[in-house]
Amino acid sequence: MKKIEILRINSLNRAPLIVEGYLFEGSNPDAPTVAVVGAMEGKTILPLYTASKLVDFLKNSMSDSQNILGNILVIPSINHYALNINERFWPLDKTNLNTMFPGYAEGETTQRIAKRLFDAISGYTHGIILENREDLSTCFPYVRLFQSGYEDIKNAKKFGYKIVHHKELRPTDTVSLQYNWQLWGTKAYSVMCPNETQIDMNSSNEVLEGIISFLNKNKIIKYKVLNGYESTVVTKEDIEIVKTPKSGIFIPTKQIGSHVIKDETIGKIIHAIEGEVIHRILAPSNGVIACHYKNGLIFENAVAFRIIKNG
Repeated sequence: MKKIEILRINSLNRAPLIVEGYLFEGSNPDAPTVAVVGAMEGKTILPLYTASKLVDFLKNSMSDSQNILGNILVIPSINHYALNINERFWPLDKTNLNTMFPGYAEGETTQRIAKRLFDAISGYTHGIILENREDLSTCFPYVRLFQSGYEDIKNAKKFGYKIVHHKELRPTDTVSLQYNWQLWGTKAYSVMCPNETQIDMNSSNEVLEGIISFLNKNKIIKYKVLNGYESTVVTKEDIEIVKTPKSGIFIPTKQIGSHVIKDETIGKIIHAIEGEVIHRILAPSNGVIACHYKNGLIFENAVAFRIIKNG
């Protein structure tokens, strides 16, 4: 393993921003290669933790270097400043690093960070980005692929997660790392992690096992793994969005991954002052709960659940 410096940016009032990566060199020069990017935002705790555990796995469980076939680069954290103060975006101007790619060497700070990061990870055959959802929802782990024309759905299923979300490409997605990585020839995948502030070991293990499965099935490492799920490809038409007409204290009564039937109670809204139930949330169709709102207080007309419809 080699610890390499990806970028260094000096600061006027604090220690420099130093982003480091961990390079595991493969024994087979003809094998596929992969770069794994961890926390690009400051509140992406599970992506940070999972990337760090991947470093630990490759360092300590791959003791025979011959089992690492292709080069693997893991960059656990990019936006240290935001992580340190629990900010989501770059603290100085609140910009989202994942909307700055492929970057610009003479631009704003986040554009320069994106440029140096992109230069370091270009040329790998595969790329994995560990992310959280952008909204106030948490979910089970899944792969998100944009409908860009460059996506590789067949390979995305090798993670063994329950679903691959084949998502419509928005104009703002064209400046994301996934899109630009794919544009320049890398097969890139976003692994969406549960959006939690505390480490859930079950979720973290599921994310990590999926990455290890992907590396093994693509012959980047040699490691015996158990098969995961046969991933279902899901598009916008397969997802039912459930909003609440009331604001108050939100209590989901069905958890993520639960199978539900139409008109079954899946959550309730409690009056924040008087404590009574003011609304029961019913499943609009048969299906599986993929996401639910993660905060205790919910606003009127907020998305409470996303259900993958059954049929």
